[in-house]
Amino acid sequence: MKRFLSLFGRTTSSGRYVPEIDGLRCLAIVLVVLFHCHYFFLDGSEKMNAADALDNRGLHLINFIIAKGWFGVQIFFVISGMVLALPYASHYLTGSRKPQLKRYFRRRLIRIEAPYLLTLTLFFLYYTLMNGGDYFINNLPHYGAGLIYAHTLFYDGALNPVLTVSWTLEIEVQFYLLAPLLCSLFAIKPAIIRRLCFMALALVSSYFSGWCNALYSSGFWGHSLIGQFSYFIIGLLLADLYISYWQDTTSAYAKIWDAVGLLVWPLAFILIEYSPWIEWKPFALLVGFTAVLRGHYLRKLFSIPWITAIGAMCYTIYLFHSFLFYQLVRPHIIDRLIPITPGEWPFNYLTMFILGGITIAFCSIIFLVIEKPFAQGRLFKKNRNNS
Repeated sequence: MKRFLSLFGRTTSSGRYVPEIDGLRCLAIVLVVLFHCHYFFLDGSEKMNAADALDNRGLHLINFIIAKGWFGVQIFFVISGMVLALPYASHYLTGSRKPQLKRYFRRRLIRIEAPYLLTLTLFFLYYTLMNGGDYFINNLPHYGAGLIYAHTLFYDGALNPVLTVSWTLEIEVQFYLLAPLLCSLFAIKPAIIRRLCFMALALVSSYFSGWCNALYSSGFWGHSLIGQFSYFIIGLLLADLYISYWQDTTSAYAKIWDAVGLLVWPLAFILIEYSPWIEWKPFALLVGFTAVLRGHYLRKLFSIPWITAIGAMCYTIYLFHSFLFYQLVRPHIIDRLIPITPGEWPFNYLTMFILGGITIAFCSIIFLVIEKPFAQGRLFKKNRNNS
């Protein structure tokens, strides 16, 4: 089993591997996958708000959390902020070597863009073959905008019909371009001032998108870095704490952090509906991530090899899961073996998890073909010989 799971292992540019991060990636992608297949099972009678979910002894809580599974995207944003900031935090806070910009951008270009461009092109060609020349003519501009990560900019925040999930990747690219500049904030001293700056940035940016929308109403704001900036900043703060205190250490309060995590993670989803005078969700994720990285049992849970393997494949799963739902797994497998009847709970939970599980299994094969060859951030392995 170890040898099999090693096929899906992650290679980091710094050599610093934190398995809990891949565990958090697994949580994020499972939430997104369940959210996108949830619609197949609904009949309109489900309890989808927090108040109803907490009534009746919490029996509707699973449905409520799955319905808010889009929040997995924000978990990804926090992870990206933290992971990209770690080498810079290490440089500014411990004096390690400063990351080279050329290498940084080359790795992002190959590691992220190559699988994305392959996927976008494959989908465009597939849908053209299935739908004919009209599809090609009507969607060529969408495909072109997707190639340069600018669809939400050119189309007022609208999703790309060729690859609907690409809006989040456009935001990621916007952050990749700014990250080296943002990471100069790690030079601020003393540490308490630096961390207060991160928290203030996260707080102010949570509202900035709303202010922009009040000035000019557009779907673009929520589908851009402007609308999601606070989550990336929380990632930078986590990188600061990790390099300063957490790496290679265990917490004396680990089991207390376990209890905090069990409380805060469900609370983060409830806060989606209840944000009175302050935007709490990014800060709930700050505490939730801390609980995973500093807890005892949570840390072990999020480091289980098969969980981290799913997390390592999250990019491929994210790109392909919706396509597989609609084109393969539901019509050709689920509908033939376990026909879906909307509203049949709790039986539909079983069918939903089977649908998600089969989709992830297919994605593991695609991962080895589409993503794994580019995983090290270079196109070809250098041959080393001793001659």
